[in-house]
Amino acid sequence: MAQVSSIVAVLLALVLLAAAAAKLRRPDTTAGDFAALGLPAPKLLARLVPFAEVAVAALLLVLPGWGGVAAFAMLAGFSALLVGLIRSGSQVACSCFGAVSDEPVSWVEIARNLVLLLMAAGAATLDRLVAPTFEAIVLVTAAGVIAAVMTQLVAFKRDVGVIWSTTLAGEAQQ
Repeated sequence: MAQVSSIVAVLLALVLLAAAAAKLRRPDTTAGDFAALGLPAPKLLARLVPFAEVAVAALLLVLPGWGGVAAFAMLAGFSALLVGLIRSGSQVACSCFGAVSDEPVSWVEIARNLVLLLMAAGAATLDRLVAPTFEAIVLVTAAGVIAAVMTQLVAFKRDVGVIWSTTLAGEAQQ
């Protein structure tokens, strides 16, 4: 289990670093997006949030247990904000990874964050990182593929309205 948790700690650190880099690349756009999300002091947050993400990423690598706790808390806060936006019917973009997408916040981001929360919980069980076994790499890869498919199904449901239909296109018009 420590090998799996070590892999997810490193992967989560990479995700946080990517999110921070995207925000730091365009600080003015990030500040504008944060303002659209209704966050207070968006210019200040556009500078602080990426540095917090970098700090948590570093913590995941140096003290993975504490890094996992910090990542879980940060992701839970981000997720709570996103759920509030979805429930209010807001049509603003997430900006979780900078201005990568202009899609409005949806349950897709919540599904993604649930995966990241599970990764943070796994990292929180560690005292230190350990070298992964081949079996741990295969297990994490399989879990990652399943998580990606599930997240894409949520995105498909958002975009199309259904995941599965037994009605053929021609039958729907009759």
